[in-house]
Amino acid sequence: MPLIDAGASMLIPALVLLIAALAVTAFRVDAALARADGEKIFWVGLTGSLTALLAVAWAVAGSPGSGPWIGLATVIGVSGAAAWVQVRHRRRQAARRQKARRQRVAALERRHDAVLRSWSSYELDGWKALEKPGLSDTAKPETKDLMRAMKSAAALRPLEEGAGLVDDEEIKDYGAAVARLEEAWTSAEASAGGGQAA
Repeated sequence: MPLIDAGASMLIPALVLLIAALAVTAFRVDAALARADGEKIFWVGLTGSLTALLAVAWAVAGSPGSGPWIGLATVIGVSGAAAWVQVRHRRRQAARRQKARRQRVAALERRHDAVLRSWSSYELDGWKALEKPGLSDTAKPETKDLMRAMKSAAALRPLEEGAGLVDDEEIKDYGAAVARLEEAWTSAEASAGGGQAA
């Protein structure tokens, strides 16, 4: 086991520079990844790497017997910084995917709710129901299709608190159910008799 020359006055400042270079580089690369700034990632990574290499060369020049220990410290430091950046980047990507899913679900829910509001306006307003009497006749095939589509969309609608946790397949299924509901509503409203309500 090589001995570290404790009397080397350049070893401590060189190690401080190495630690600072790794920490600042990791922080700045993480910030550039958050903004998806590829050019900044390159330049920060290059500058940080050169600074770390300079610090290693300085430490080894100041205390040649400590070379293996400085190399080990460098490998551990670089691995730790890279792992930290990677974990943060993965979490950020997962959060972005979850936010995008929530937005897609919210858009589908708005379409779903729009159909339900249109339908309920005929159910709750007697005068309006007289304009489209077929909407309350469940013997009509179009009204039956509408009721089935309503049940299907309601069953596939994600719970409020879990909207961001649904997977892409569930969102696709819910989107297809909402599209069927919209088509069924258009068909049922058109075949219900009377004209469009004002």
